Amino acid sequence: MYRLFVIMMSAVLLGGCGNLKTAEVLSRTGDALVKIGQKTPASGLDQEVRPLFEQPYIDPLTEYLRRHEGDSTKTAQLDQVRQERERRCAAVALRYNKDEISETGLALYRRGYGFSCPQDVAAYEARLEAMQHPPKSVQKAVSANPGASDLEGVGSGAHDDATAEPELKAETVTESRELNDCYLLTRIRNFSGALEACRGPAEAGVAGAQASMAQIHSALGHHEQAYQWAIQAATESGQAAYLLGEMYAHGHGVAQDKAAAIKWFKVAAELGQAEAQKALDDLASATADTHAG
Repeated sequence: MYRLFVIMMSAVLLGGCGNLKTAEVLSRTGDALVKIGQKTPASGLDQEVRPLFEQPYIDPLTEYLRRHEGDSTKTAQLDQVRQERERRCAAVALRYNKDEISETGLALYRRGYGFSCPQDVAAYEARLEAMQHPPKSVQKAVSANPGASDLEGVGSGAHDDATAEPELKAETVTESRELNDCYLLTRIRNFSGALEACRGPAEAGVAGAQASMAQIHSALGHHEQAYQWAIQAATESGQAAYLLGEMYAHGHGVAQDKAAAIKWFKVAAELGQAEAQKALDDLASATADTHAG
């Protein structure tokens, strides 16, 4: 019993669920043990990184990656650790996105996984923002129908157009579903499906969907399209601003421009993108080394 208790408490800490009710904690603990607690097969693991795989947390993996970033002698180890972190972050994302999207969920997600899984936390936040702020096309429809109350349906005001209610409901439900599909398909790297799901909300002006479109095109090597989508969302999405910083820093799809990279990394940091400050520090360090040489 003591061993079981220790395992359960470790999983609770891993999920950042200390403030949840007991039943919710037990439910999530079981889910965490199934999805995250599964170990990667030991065969083929380098002895140096084996202990990282045998412990249940994600942050030690990130700390290892940061500590040895750029070390060409550890390429194999870094690849193994990076893949394991991706696997664990994906398992956590699946669990969080199964539950109701909420401010409380975002706070727990950010607190527990903002360091190691910042893109997943940003995608969750984008889903929450999309729920709170309907796409432009929906806002226009609501404005044209004074009886419309929110994304969940249409109100019963005296001026409701009864013939328009079903159409508006169908539109908002469809767009909400598209957003959910957009974020989840992007997260699991089903890019063909994600492009189809994200395009409508992105064209309607949803920053999170635009950032997802940018991320997808960047992953596919379509840097010009990635830039066009990222620049539309960058003032609202830390993910999009960070991607712009990366593009300018490395000259992907745009002329290399360290000043522009710094500008967008700063925007990303202000929007809460966790990796942005480190990118700024790395740029500053590289610039100092260049001047010293």
